[in-house]
This record gives sequence, structure tokens and C-alpha cells, in this order.
Amino acid sequence: MKPWISLFVGALWVVFSAEGGFSGALGRRPLVAERIAFNWHNFLSGCSTWNFEDWQQWTEQSQKYGYNAIMVHAYGNNPMAGFTFEGRSKPVGYLSTTVKGRDWSTMHVNDVRRLIGGEVFDRPVFGCAAGMAPDDRRVEAAQALMGRVFADAAQRGMGVYFAVDVDTPTANPPELIGLLPESARFKAGKGLWLPNPDTPEGYAYYRAQVGGLFKAYPQITTLVVWFRRGGTPWMELKTTDLPDAWQKEYAAEVARAAEAAKDWHSAGLFAIGKIVRAFERARNECGAKRARIAAGTWGFEFLPASDRFFPSGVPLIGLDYDVIREKPQLGSAEGRAVLAAVGAHRPVIPIIWAQHDDAHYLGRPYTPFEDFHSKLVDARAAGFGVIHWTTRPLGLFFFSHARQVFADTRDEPLRVSCDAFAKQELNEPELGGYLYKWIFEAPRFGRETGDRLIDRPLTNCSAVVAGCRERLKLLDGAKGAHADYYRGWERFVAAFFETHDLFQQAQAALTGNDKAQARVLMARCDPESVIRQYAAFSSIGGITRGEQGLVVSLNTRWLVYYVRLRQILGMEPVRYDFGPTSHDPLAQAPGRFTFFFDGERHVWQTLGAEETGAETVDAPLAQEEIARHGLLIDKPITLNVRSITHPAALPSGDYQLRLLMSDPDSTAAGQRVFTVSVRASGDEKDATVDVFKEAGGANRLLERVFPVTLRRPDGVAVTVAPVKGKAVISGLALERLKE
Repeated sequence: MKPWISLFVGALWVVFSAEGGFSGALGRRPLVAERIAFNWHNFLSGCSTWNFEDWQQWTEQSQKYGYNAIMVHAYGNNPMAGFTFEGRSKPVGYLSTTVKGRDWSTMHVNDVRRLIGGEVFDRPVFGCAAGMAPDDRRVEAAQALMGRVFADAAQRGMGVYFAVDVDTPTANPPELIGLLPESARFKAGKGLWLPNPDTPEGYAYYRAQVGGLFKAYPQITTLVVWFRRGGTPWMELKTTDLPDAWQKEYAAEVARAAEAAKDWHSAGLFAIGKIVRAFERARNECGAKRARIAAGTWGFEFLPASDRFFPSGVPLIGLDYDVIREKPQLGSAEGRAVLAAVGAHRPVIPIIWAQHDDAHYLGRPYTPFEDFHSKLVDARAAGFGVIHWTTRPLGLFFFSHARQVFADTRDEPLRVSCDAFAKQELNEPELGGYLYKWIFEAPRFGRETGDRLIDRPLTNCSAVVAGCRERLKLLDGAKGAHADYYRGWERFVAAFFETHDLFQQAQAALTGNDKAQARVLMARCDPESVIRQYAAFSSIGGITRGEQGLVVSLNTRWLVYYVRLRQILGMEPVRYDFGPTSHDPLAQAPGRFTFFFDGERHVWQTLGAEETGAETVDAPLAQEEIARHGLLIDKPITLNVRSITHPAALPSGDYQLRLLMSDPDSTAAGQRVFTVSVRASGDEKDATVDVFKEAGGANRLLERVFPVTLRRPDGVAVTVAPVKGKAVISGLALERLKE
């Protein structure tokens, strides 16, 4: 390791100097058995973009903090959970990158180096090496990576939890389930066919899955059957959907205990209990008896029915989801009693959130629990885990909770932990007081699971900014890289809230039809400088993969909405790039948009076959970058030009439409001829175009300019119709002229 202390405060990988040292948990006496660091595959800012070295450092740092197991979750479409059944490979998606994979609103971009703040990247695509493997090798690549990760954890004596979805459509692919005879499957209402694990053939499906996972990852110590809270074929099962034999079993259970029928998702969890038993049987037959089978989901409503229907001894793992409403179940005596009722006779492991992907993603982590060990004892918990995606600046959260479950620092007060963290982890003891104020008062904001990074109004913006400035005073005189990092963090947060407050005011003015005021407010907005601030302070000590992922997110899920509003107000041109786009049919809540950032970092939205219905073409020999791809049009197509992303009308006024065309392979004039019609507010302008002739040869960009007048808020319709050969258009830009 390099002899300097990295600023990787955020939890899980810090490079330590010999003189900086580390006061870890090794050799200390833990008070709870299960202490799990849990990262979750999906986002560009999470572990989906990690390479082996990143995983290795995360595992090492987790162990030094006092965690004794790592946990990873795979959705049904994740290639790391691929397997074969009856000679057929399970359909899978992709690990998220900026060119492949779409899970949970992953947006794509042509070259991350062109993004605002893109200097933090050294290559055009951001993602892990395994995520960029050829499509036909993506399972092999993902499993090779995670096999190394799990082997490294096992070599360190760490437990390995691997959670796999069992109830979603991607976990029950028709391509495989359809191979079973009808006697070995049943239908979920009018939906998917599901395998019946109580039949020999249905069990064979689970045997193949479990066998494949243990073959790929023999280091697994706990294989977790994971399911959602509802809305999936298995969780929405009604009693009448169950196979006849199951209906009789379920009725007998209800006859013994009438409350069974009232349990949360009772019939669905009865059925999932069958999957749990199949996993246990398959584990035994695979020669992996040392590994446990566990089960888990969001929240703790599942505990009564799971306790009733799942095999005894199976650990139950619940995500303490209500932290998003500031009401974690571990935080109340009533909530802990729910866990204790089941924890009295089987392991129950609550998972606490360091951050929340649905609302509290950016900013500081949640404030650590006080008297955490005592709360776990009260809940009769077998241990705990911490779920997260990014790392910095979450380190204090991991540090505090780990210390509270060791004998010599049992229930350590948070103020003491802040001082210890500042001294032992940061080697800047003067930061303890600042951290104590920061962990209670600094904001948490944003989400990573939707089209927009900010999907609800930011409130109390002036108070947030004032808080940042007050905390900055506590850093006066503090020296060191970590103090510089937190100064940058506070300034970024203040700038973010100031900027977004102006944006919200501009939106309100537009809603009130005061476009002049909206333009004044938007002229004061500079989100680009905010993103540059983020990239700059995140680079202190070495930027993390999560921070790089957030640079992408800030551009493609925040900045683009400022660009959109500028376009709606006539302050910025609408720019569309035409070319190939990548989509993922198995992705959950898939990202819809692809963006092209040009050499001047202008934002263009890319439209391809999925978006237009036209074929796309690559022209790598074209002189101009934007001409190296386009739409190949063999029949008339109309493109409606409005704002990017979510289309909206443009303001009235005089415009200039620039249509960009190219011809990648003609050898003479007349081989590619087409007409262009531009319609706006009832007016139409037509032109016939021979790109080869007008551009002076192939692979050259031709720009045609059309004056356009909108007499009312509207859009512009551009119709391209081939006359001879196929038309090729590469892009267009519509700019409102100054009044």
C-alpha cells in the first residue's frame, strides 16, 4: 500500500500509512455473532462498477472495522446468478455500465470524459471490466469476478452471504420454466407459470440453480432466499392459486392456528417456504451442508408467516426499511418486540441503512443508533448488517455501529465515536467536534432509483445553506486532506441547495406563466459549476468508484433537467443526436435515456431504433464525430422536436433549425436522395437533399438550416422521406433566436 492516508472516509476502503495506523476490531471480543457489510448490485455508484481491487479493499476495511461477513444481493437478471437448466442458460441482463445495462434508471452516455466534471475519468466507458465483457461471456465474466471476491473474503475468514431473488419474473424465466411438464408447474393467477418444488421435475429446477451457485461460489456460507414485499408472482399468490396439495396443507395449518390466514402475505410466504425447503435439500445434495439457507426481504412484516411456514432454524433477514420515514423499527420498543417474538427461537438479523436509495442517497449517512447493542439485545437479534451503495462519506456510520457491539466499547456514545473516528481513521483528531455536529445536522437528499436525482421538492434550502456555513466555521484552522474534503463537501452541498432552490423558483414562475421571471432565475442557475465542485472535492485523496458514478448521475439525472427547462424557456437549443442506443429488456425500472456530450460539453439526447422505429447506422470513417452514426431511413418518418427527456412545448418566437446529414457509403451523386419537410405553426418548408452532391463526397457532414417561427408554444415537426436509396440523418439542433 502507498504510504499516505487516502481520504476514503466513507467507510470501506482507506489506504493507511504506517504512521497513521488503524485501530481495528481484530482481537477484540464481539458481543453479537453476525456483523455484515452489505452492498447491493444495481447502480453505477454502487458495487456494480467495482473491479476486484475495489471489492478486496472493501472486504479488508469491513473486517478491520469489526464486521465478520460480507453480503451481496443479485436480482433475478444479474449475470452473477446465472445457471443452466436442461441445457438452457438462464436469461440474464447486464452489470450496469454507461453503455450496457439499464437497471433502476441507469442512463447511458457516449463518453463519460465529456461530462461536466468528466476529468475524473480516464476512459470513455465507466463500469467494471466484467460489465464490459462480450454479451455471450457476461455470465462467465461476472462469476469469475465475484468468485475472486468471495474467495478473498473466505481467505480472510469472513463469512459470505449471497442473496438471490426467487419470486420475480426474471427469477422465474418462462424460457426455463416452460421446459417442465405442466404437472410440475402451476400458474400464478393468469400470469407466469411457476415451478412446483414438491414435484421431482420442479425440484430439479431449484437443484440446478442451487448447484450452479455453489459450484460458482463454493465460499458461500449463507445462501439467502430473497423476495420482495409484494407485486411479484410468488408474493401475490392467493390460496386458490396454490396447487391442490398445497391448498390442503395450508388449510390444515389455518385449522391449527386461525391467525395464520391473517398473516402478512400468508399464502405467498407459505409457497416461498416450499422454495426454502427446496434450497435446503439442494444444498445437502450439492455437498454444501456447512452453508446455511436463510431468507430475507424489506421490512419485518414477513416475520410471523415466515416463522410459521419456513423450516426451523432458517435465519430471517429484514431490511429496516422504515428509516426512510425516520421511523426505523429498531428505534422503538414496539418495533423491537416484533423482532424479539421471532428472535426468541430462530436467528433474526436486522439490516440497517447507512443511506437510502429512494430518498436519502447523497449527503451524510443516517445518524447512528445510540445504545445500539442494547437495542439488538432487546430485539433478540442474532446480529446486524449495514446496507449501502456508495462508501464515502459513510465511514462514521459503519465505525460507530461496529464499536458498539464489542465488549470494550459496548454502546459507546456517538460523541466518543466521533472523536475516535477522527483520531484513528482520519488522523485528524481536531475533526471530532465537527463530525458530531455534521452527523446530526447535515442534509441527506436525492435518490438513485428514478429518472431524476431530485424527484421531490428540496425544502428549507436557506436553512441548509446556513447550516453548511456554520459547520464550515468549525473547520477553520483545521489542516489535512480530510478537513479539505469536508470543506469541499459543505461548499458543494450549499451550492447544490442554492442552485436547486433557484431551479424550483423558476419552475414555479413558469407554472404561474411568468416566463420572464423564470428566465431571470434560470440565468442565475449554474449547475455545471456545482458538478465541477463535486468532482473536485471528491478527488481529494483519490476519487472512489461511487463518487465517479455520482458524477454520471449528476449529469444524466440532474443537469439534463436544467437543460430541459432552459429549452422550455427558449434559453438553450434543443439538440438531438441520432444513432444506436442500448436497451435491456430484463432491467427493472430501466433507464430510458441516452445522451451525447459533444466536445464543448453540450447535451444532446440520442434517439435510435427503440425511440424512432428507424434503423441505425454506424459510419466510423466520417470526419465529424456526430456524423459517425445516424438513422438509416427507408420510409417516411416524422420527428417531433420538443424539449429533451420528457418532451414539452417550446416558447413562441423565431428559431433556426440545423439538420445534420451524412452519407457514409455512396460513391456518386444521386444514390441517396430524400426530401425534408419542416412544419411549425401551420407553416411548411420543403427541401430535396442529395448529401453526397452537396457535401462534396461521402463521410462528410452536411448542415441544412431552416428558419422556423412558432406563433404559439409548440414544437417543430421534421419529416424525412426517401426519394432514392435510404436517407441518413445524424442530428438536429433547434435554437431560438434572440429577440
